[in-house]
Amino acid sequence: MAGWLEAMSGMRGRLLEHPVYGALVGPEQVVVFLRAHVWAVWDFMSLLKALQRRLTCVSVPWMPPADPATARLVNEIVLGEESDEDGLGGHGSHFELYRQAMAEAGTDTVPIDTFLGQLAAGTAWKAALEAAPVAWQVRAFVAHHVGLAESGSLAAVAGAFTLGREEVIPDMFSRLLLELGSRHPKRFGRLAHYLRRHVELDGDEHGPASLRMLEKVVNGQSTARDEALEAGRKSLELRIGLYDSVLEAIG
Repeated sequence: MAGWLEAMSGMRGRLLEHPVYGALVGPEQVVVFLRAHVWAVWDFMSLLKALQRRLTCVSVPWMPPADPATARLVNEIVLGEESDEDGLGGHGSHFELYRQAMAEAGTDTVPIDTFLGQLAAGTAWKAALEAAPVAWQVRAFVAHHVGLAESGSLAAVAGAFTLGREEVIPDMFSRLLLELGSRHPKRFGRLAHYLRRHVELDGDEHGPASLRMLEKVVNGQSTARDEALEAGRKSLELRIGLYDSVLEAIG
């Protein structure tokens, strides 16, 4: 597993040292970040659901999964991401937790809400995304990952999910928690819960589980490994672009 992280170290380091973390100096800057980052929270689930669809059975009639151990890993991650404890005695998806954090912070949720409303009404995701009032970097980020979830190879989807998301999130969100805790200790309670929950789950459970899943998907095949690494690097590159757009918006 260490080989994966070594191969990603350059791009990973660029992301973790991005100046956006230090730019969140006031509530106004945090709100700008939330407005852009919610799109990454949303499209994460498309990658995860693509893995669940291909590594477990979600169709009728049901068939036993080819690899029960991998199916369990994926289903455990889905449970945590889609129906986690919400910190208030209930349960909800991490997207819903993030949406609550946006509302608490006074962030404009109309763009993401309108987008989801269009999807619910039957609008194709590409058309709904094209109409969304977001930075081009945000649009490119979402379009890439949803497109990958729809038609990418299994190795590429697993690579983007594991190396571009689950593995790096604990360190990335720890940076955000540090900034929020030192500058806004009594604000953004729901956001702090969301970030803290991700650090706990991804650091202790989902990160290691997704790396085990990736190993099983690649299964020692060099072509699949290359696809996974390329997808992971592309995901981090697009995340850096999304953060660049936040800096531009902050000014």
